[in-house]
Amino acid sequence: MTRKKGIKNSLVHVVLVLTSFLIAFPFLWMFTNSIKTKNEIWEVPPKVFPSVAQWINYGDALADGTFFKYMWNSAYTAVIITAVILINSAMFAYALVHIHFRGKNILIALIMITYIMPASTTYVPSYVILSKLGLMNTHAGYIFSSCASIFNIFFLRTVFAQISPGIVEAARIDGAGHWKILWKVVAPMSVSSFVTLGLLSFLGSYNSFMWPSLLIHDKEKYLVSMGLQAFFTSEGAYGLKWGTIMAACCVIVFPLLLLFFFGQRWILNGITSDAAVKE
Repeated sequence: MTRKKGIKNSLVHVVLVLTSFLIAFPFLWMFTNSIKTKNEIWEVPPKVFPSVAQWINYGDALADGTFFKYMWNSAYTAVIITAVILINSAMFAYALVHIHFRGKNILIALIMITYIMPASTTYVPSYVILSKLGLMNTHAGYIFSSCASIFNIFFLRTVFAQISPGIVEAARIDGAGHWKILWKVVAPMSVSSFVTLGLLSFLGSYNSFMWPSLLIHDKEKYLVSMGLQAFFTSEGAYGLKWGTIMAACCVIVFPLLLLFFFGQRWILNGITSDAAVKE
């Protein structure tokens, strides 16, 4: 029995190692190509590491400073969007769980219907609304149109539903209103979930491409994904400067990897522990 268990554990470890390698390989390939010459990138059979590291590729990618501008545009818009999404999602989820009102089940059904609809179906009406409001080609329009998340609402609704109603009722008896109960009682008991959703919302906004590319046209206002796409296809870079392109990709991805590295504990806790919240 012990031998079978040992074999099973070994197989599990092998599968996990292979899966981890497959996940990490694109990042390793991107980094090694970022320090290669063009000829080394296309060399057959390919070499894992270059003969001489071409760190100059990073200098070429960042020479005019535009990537830092794009990264700033993505970062500050993502921070604002994330903050607003967490606040309104928490309020909505709290109302669905702890406030009783007529038509709540109908409202939940309507939210579920919007959740299963493709995001692309909202592009045309959102485009028309922003155009009439004069918010086209602005970061304000992008932020305004991105400050809601049905997924976050349902995730927090599930988390809040795990909190004992007795705790909420005790706070209400002590004189706390809904606003105070949400931010002084419920939210502190769900910190990991808030951090998890915050990281996911930030990454989704930071990496967003399709909607911003329809909305924003001035190069100075590009987000980082749009700037990378423009660099990839313009000025003869396509097919010619792959080392520089990979260097630009590494610069963009590195902060996100750091964010995940330092936030992974919170993400795991948010997925596992807060879903079994406290009686």
